Amino acid sequence: MRNALVKWTASIVLGVGLMWLAFRGEDWADVGRRVAQVDWVPLLGYATLFFVSHVVRIVRWGALVRALGPISWRQVVSAGAIGYLCIMVFPLRLGELVRPYLVRGQGGVSGTAALATVVVERVIDGLLFVALFFVFISFLPPTGDPRVDAVKLSGYIAGAVFVAALLVLVAGYTRRQATVSLIERVGGRVHPGLTRKIVRVLDAFLEGLKILPDRRRILIFVALTVVYWAIQGVGMKLMADAVHMPDVTLSGGFALLAILVVGIMVPGGPGMTGTFELALSAGFSLLLLSEESRANITVYIIMLHVTQLLVQVVCGLPFMVGRAQGLKAALRETGDA
Repeated sequence: MRNALVKWTASIVLGVGLMWLAFRGEDWADVGRRVAQVDWVPLLGYATLFFVSHVVRIVRWGALVRALGPISWRQVVSAGAIGYLCIMVFPLRLGELVRPYLVRGQGGVSGTAALATVVVERVIDGLLFVALFFVFISFLPPTGDPRVDAVKLSGYIAGAVFVAALLVLVAGYTRRQATVSLIERVGGRVHPGLTRKIVRVLDAFLEGLKILPDRRRILIFVALTVVYWAIQGVGMKLMADAVHMPDVTLSGGFALLAILVVGIMVPGGPGMTGTFELALSAGFSLLLLSEESRANITVYIIMLHVTQLLVQVVCGLPFMVGRAQGLKAALRETGDA
């Protein structure tokens, strides 16, 4: 309980601090007036597209996790809907641990092996969007904003992190026994008991990486990834139309999406509070916009975040009813993680 309280407190403080950085100096009376002027037709269109992409996202994860054992699609959809809701709501991205826990024991799948699918999912998304980030910004005219260099530097750093993670995953799978043996030899001299626990977890995790050489499943995953993010990119442009930012182009929408995806992978406050706002705020530095459009940036960020949160809550809540006990156990383990 104390551990969970510390995490929630730290995440709330972090989220508030990042929110202040993103919105400092904002005229909230003006923001309120502009929110009242939002065009609800494209806004509902965005919510619909986000719902469709959310379904595709769950199916995409199912393509990976079903490689580990005979897990039914009903179990996949339930775990995915609840898990993605928890990612959105929990602090410090601790919700990432919920999906693996909810499918643990189904079809003989271990929670650690299921966690490997989440890691693969995150690494591939990260690599894709770091690459797309540099592709799409090449189509954007220079803005002269001093934050652009910092955003580009963040892209290079994120790229290096995800490339390193991919190399570790591949090396861990192809040289599994050598990796485990090295840890046993080195760790055994320091703390044999702790080393045995680490090796058990690592061995189960590497077992989950057996999806990597499965060409068919990886191709399905990649195809669904393209569909998923294409829908999301079009949605970013649709949200711009809803908040009266007509000069946000499709390329600009994808550039914003790329920065947002990489930005929210960094642990932040509950509901991704802070990291979501700061990432998008920095992303807009790449776009050449009119003064009127710039005045609507905060409205765009708020409406995008609230809509995504509501869609994922609506999708996840019905599945929580039948899995209340399993979710409570998952929350206890997540709080102690």
